[in-house]
Amino acid sequence: MTLIELMQMHRKIFSLIDNLHDLVCRGNKDHREALAQVQDYNMTKILTRKCSIADASGDIKLARCDFNTLYYIQMDLELYNYCDVLLSEYKSGKLNSSDSSKKRLTKEE
Repeated sequence: MTLIELMQMHRKIFSLIDNLHDLVCRGNKDHREALAQVQDYNMTKILTRKCSIADASGDIKLARCDFNTLYYIQMDLELYNYCDVLLSEYKSGKLNSSDSSKKRLTKEE
C-alpha cells in the first residue's frame, strides 16, 4: 500500500471532517475527545511515514508501507516497555527475588 492510499484510508477511518463538525456544530464532543482523535490520526501518519520503504522516484507519497514492518516495530515496543517495567520494579525493590515474582504471578492468575 502506498502512503497516499494509506492516507485516504486514514481519512475515512478517523473522519476528521465529521470530528470537526461534531465538535463545532453538533456539540456531540468536547475539545478533549476531538483533539484525541486528531492526535491519533497524526501519530498513525508519522508512524507509517517512518516505517515506509522509499520509492525509487523519490516521491514520498509513492513510498510503500509494509504492514509486517509496522507489526514488528509494535512487538519490539511492547517488549521494550515490558522490560522497562520489570527493571523499574527491580530497582524500586518491588521485584527482589524470583520467589516474590512467582508469588505475584500466581496471585494474578
